[in-house]
Amino acid sequence: MNDELKALHQKMNSMGDVKTFQILVLLLRLRQICCHPSLIESMLDKESCENDGIEDETGMDVDLLSQLSRMGLDDKIETKSVDADGLVKKKVLAQNNPVFKKDRISSKMRALFNELEEKVIDKGDNAVIVSQFTTMLDLVHQHLKKNHVKCLILTGSVPVKERMALVDQFNNSLQKPMILLLSLTAGGVGLNLIGGNHLFLLDPHWNPQLEAQAFDRIYRVGQKKSVHIYKFISEETIEQQIKKLQTHKMALATSVLTGTKRHGANKLSLDDLKMLFNFQAPS
Repeated sequence: MNDELKALHQKMNSMGDVKTFQILVLLLRLRQICCHPSLIESMLDKESCENDGIEDETGMDVDLLSQLSRMGLDDKIETKSVDADGLVKKKVLAQNNPVFKKDRISSKMRALFNELEEKVIDKGDNAVIVSQFTTMLDLVHQHLKKNHVKCLILTGSVPVKERMALVDQFNNSLQKPMILLLSLTAGGVGLNLIGGNHLFLLDPHWNPQLEAQAFDRIYRVGQKKSVHIYKFISEETIEQQIKKLQTHKMALATSVLTGTKRHGANKLSLDDLKMLFNFQAPS
């Protein structure tokens, strides 16, 4: 372990106990920034970003800002330096940074739109786009709308009595291509979306069973076309760690079926969190 990580580990030890919700918030922010930088805009305190060295009581916010500031958002953007106390020397995480603008197309969105154009729109097929973040779905919707692509949105905020009308419209509409933007939580068991034969999963979930339920929305009895599933994973980010955790969870589920282990695939354990953050105690 290098000196920088050792110093960070010592600093975290000096802060005392870290509450579980703080770890989960860090996990959430790291997942969100993989989709689009604007999703973490709410965590950016304008004054603390503009006045270097200001920390909250725990120092967790600035520690997170310090780590995120080192992420290269573009090959042409210079890596930003951070000192040992977590002071952001260059204001890469300031709210006025253009990378946080909602009308900016993120790398993941660009990859999605390229696949949509080639695999769906040009062929006149229908597709389902799934994300855990409704804010991400909103951003995708705005850009598709600008390009005159017909979209429907089905999230947890849509009243139950209106959902079937949306599903029927998607499955039976003669207007093609049509895109359904679906939140992962709303795409549970029982939803029939066989009107689409392409599904794009924008962000991985640590519980692979939830993803499988989403895939089953288009891959079910009555589907008349070949089904295609696309998963987007950002390299060298928390998403790759989530992918590793999924493999572990699937192995655990298999061991449960064989009776060799107790079930725990639907929960995040301490070991799971360590795996996600690639945590190793300094030697």
